[in-house]
Amino acid sequence: MSSMAVLKKGRLSSALRRRFRDYYGSIEGVNQNYVDIKWKRWLEFPDITTYTASKDGRQAAWIVYDPRSSMIEEILTRSKDQGVDLLPDVVDALIARESLVAAEILEADRERYRWMVAYGFRPTRSYSADGLSFLKMDLSTAVYFQRHQQRGPARTYGRRERVAVERVPATQTQDEIKRSLENLIDRLGGIERFVKPGAKALIKPNVVADHGMKDGIYTGGVVTDIRLVRALIELLLPVAGSITVAEGSSINRSETGRMFAHYGYDRLADMDRKVRVVDLNTDRLVEKPVPAGKRMASRKVPVTIAEADTIINLPVLKIHFAAGVSLAIKNLQGAMPPLEKYMSHFFGLWQNLVNIHRLIKPTLSIIDGLTGQEDFGPVSGTPKQMNVLIGGTNPVAVDAVAMRIMGLDPTLSPPVLLAYLQGLGPIEPEKIQVVGAAIDEVASPFKQPELNLQSGRDITIHAVDACNGCRGYLHFTINKLRRPDPLETTRLLIDRPFEPKVNIFLGPSTPTRIDPRETNLFMGICQQHHAGLGTHLPGCPPHAEVIMNGIFRLFPDVERPKYADETEEAKLEKMLKEVLESEGRGEQSQRGLGPTLDSNY
Repeated sequence: MSSMAVLKKGRLSSALRRRFRDYYGSIEGVNQNYVDIKWKRWLEFPDITTYTASKDGRQAAWIVYDPRSSMIEEILTRSKDQGVDLLPDVVDALIARESLVAAEILEADRERYRWMVAYGFRPTRSYSADGLSFLKMDLSTAVYFQRHQQRGPARTYGRRERVAVERVPATQTQDEIKRSLENLIDRLGGIERFVKPGAKALIKPNVVADHGMKDGIYTGGVVTDIRLVRALIELLLPVAGSITVAEGSSINRSETGRMFAHYGYDRLADMDRKVRVVDLNTDRLVEKPVPAGKRMASRKVPVTIAEADTIINLPVLKIHFAAGVSLAIKNLQGAMPPLEKYMSHFFGLWQNLVNIHRLIKPTLSIIDGLTGQEDFGPVSGTPKQMNVLIGGTNPVAVDAVAMRIMGLDPTLSPPVLLAYLQGLGPIEPEKIQVVGAAIDEVASPFKQPELNLQSGRDITIHAVDACNGCRGYLHFTINKLRRPDPLETTRLLIDRPFEPKVNIFLGPSTPTRIDPRETNLFMGICQQHHAGLGTHLPGCPPHAEVIMNGIFRLFPDVERPKYADETEEAKLEKMLKEVLESEGRGEQSQRGLGPTLDSNY
């Protein structure tokens, strides 16, 4: 990789305007009105930032950037004699400063499309304005990690965070759990530091699915242990004016109430008149703008969360087959309403998990490590008794400590890594003060899931450079094909003969030539530029339902497995299409934007 360019804030100069006019004067179908309209709009918005880029001590390019939407509005070399080869280095410099970015380009600008796709941008949506067609180009998160992970955060995290680790006796009586929880909170400053007298306190546990009960007995590691929730409520009662236990189940979203009853959460309200239990999937919503507009401009947040004075995030110490782990950062996905959960996958799950934390800002995160879950979590793994609680005010630092206790490098979890790179918190040991038990004293390696992406007879999986998000969700689906084929029980479904052959592409790299005569499935934003050559499965990573729908269409005689309530998921898909269509881009976005083989892109 060549050295980055050096960026310096500049201005909308006359030299830039002349180059702007000159560049678009050479693109067929673009008149000067486009240049004048865009220039005027830039002048009207003081947040628009102009950068001059230098390379090897010489001025090389300009970037016009909108920090409100993390959008590259324009990028130009200083003169038409300079080739576009230097522009990737200029983009590197911007991304090192601004993290995950997008770009708006004219559909007619084929040269820019080509080099941006080569860099790692993908055409996620198309729209029209002022009589011209535009593409929104989103940077692949996998490419961002590949190019920038080793460089670290754009800005040095300014303080040292404290994370408390507290042992719990193996007998785990209610009194022992409460005493250990109180010790942990005291190590962080005491309950009064986090909850003011009369405050509205909200507890966000993890109540994801009913898998945690076996023959009426809770096995642990799937949902937040109700004994820990009870202990926390007892500590809050003398101080808080009200205590709300709030969750929106991510699987079978209409059944949060049944999950509450299944685990006894519905009886928590009997503890005191100040305690109530709320299903966030049915709550009223308030819309909040996303800082820097990364992937989504705004999110709708349940009003119960928006009105809380103190939010205590209470996840479980467990593995997640796609996110690496499901800890403090991942747990707030359950705080969003059903359509927002679905949209998170469509627009970019990892980025939207970071966005949620910037909007909700939990006061305290305490990980339930009474019993964790290893192997194929977050619901189908193996319980692992750990007898530990982990807590702190910074979710990234808490997750980093928890992952090291699990024997994992914090950078192995895409949402934790992205949150770190975007400055939400530190993962470096020297920037985290661990109080209470030392990590080595309580550490016990968690078994990680084995992701099997082995191809079938006529189904070939191409997963070069794919992140564990797409790999994990594809494994979840493909694994359901590793069973006897009802047409011929001596073979597996994945080995059923197909003519033409089937290809599944995921990840940003495609070294294999794509044959349009074959049946091609393209997964995620990373492969969206190839959508015209087959069927695109949208998302980052695509939702499990999207992948199952795409793959099981190849097997019309086989009943499709259910990930969640089919009616609910179909309803959410319809709602998402309506949202996109209201923005004038729905059908194209669902179909996928990308070149066909005979295209000039």
